[in-house]
Amino acid sequence: MSKFLAPDLLVSPFDKYQRYRLLSEVLDRLRQPEEKFEILEAGGFHGLSRKFLDCDLVVVADLFCGGDSLDLLGNAEVLPFPDRSFPVVMATDFLEHVQPERRAAALSELARTSSELVLISAPFQYALAREAEQMVFDFIQEWLGYEHKFLKEHLQLAAPDLAQTESELVKAGFDTVILPNGQIERWLLMMLAYYFFEAGPSGMEVRKELSRFYNQHYFWEDLAEPAYRHLIVASRTRLREKPDALNDLIARKRVGVEPDYERFRLWLELFKTGELSRAKAKILDLESELKDKDQALEHLRAYVLELEDFHRKVKDSVLYRAYAKIFKGK
Repeated sequence: MSKFLAPDLLVSPFDKYQRYRLLSEVLDRLRQPEEKFEILEAGGFHGLSRKFLDCDLVVVADLFCGGDSLDLLGNAEVLPFPDRSFPVVMATDFLEHVQPERRAAALSELARTSSELVLISAPFQYALAREAEQMVFDFIQEWLGYEHKFLKEHLQLAAPDLAQTESELVKAGFDTVILPNGQIERWLLMMLAYYFFEAGPSGMEVRKELSRFYNQHYFWEDLAEPAYRHLIVASRTRLREKPDALNDLIARKRVGVEPDYERFRLWLELFKTGELSRAKAKILDLESELKDKDQALEHLRAYVLELEDFHRKVKDSVLYRAYAKIFKGK
């Protein structure tokens, strides 16, 4: 069985599975027999790369490290390593969170510390991807009531330019191959579904099952254009030494028809019907609560009438008249 079908990997969030599996697929094709890489990852997601690259040694440099013995607090713009310290340096969905004016420095550091391979995966500048991100961001805000931190950063910062990023790596002496990662329309649909189920009582389990099914059956379908993100594979010599290593991945690339914005909006409206259903359910709950309170109010009114009638009867009684004459008459 493929290592990528291990149960603990398949339940990874689908977009993270996409990124790290493609990185691993590339490295498995470029490594020499029995070769184990020492890898520096800039901005790693809680060390998830170690699950996909379990035969390699992965050091994570990040501003928010989780405390693993191989993690270190580090700024990608000034990495604390000598030149060419690691055979592989990689960054996935990291570059877009760096301020635009500081990306060149970060990219230079990634190239400087690599002795052979640099792998950079990111959602690069693409109008349709920004439109999709805006839809997902708005949906999360309306449906769940919070702002998604990382999507907000995507929308606030100009995305990195794919051609410019590749050009910088070529200037630094690398050969490059670019692979698509995450067909844009399916990325949007899965993101909407993923956060739609977050609102449910069993949301986390449903999300895991959704990711498991998607990761198992659709990973290769997402090696397609138009893509939400792209992976730049940059090599000093390995691509020349193994010129056919990535041919099967390149051959799997498909180019589809670019979806239009209107179809994106239709997907969004489909999931927003859930918000409408939830609002209707809330209205029904409030109406039921109001009905209960109306009934309680009617009971109180009836009780007040009973008390008033009792009070009137008491005042009309012989004993009360005698009491009033003796005590209140004074």
